[in-house]
Amino acid sequence: MAQAREWRQRALRGEKDARGIAHELEREVRRRRGTPQKDVPRPLPTMRTLAELPERQHRSWKPW
Repeated sequence: MAQAREWRQRALRGEKDARGIAHELEREVRRRRGTPQKDVPRPLPTMRTLAELPERQHRSWKPW
């Protein structure tokens, strides 16, 4: 991780090839440590049919 951070700093200072090297090092760190908890996909909410949804209240006046 320290090497990735160092190469990222070099890239931010304008060194041409540093960006690619930093990316490869960061990718290797992610591969070895696994994905962070926030990137884990969450289950989708349960689906309901239209008949189960609450009815909208109709406006008694027109907005124009």
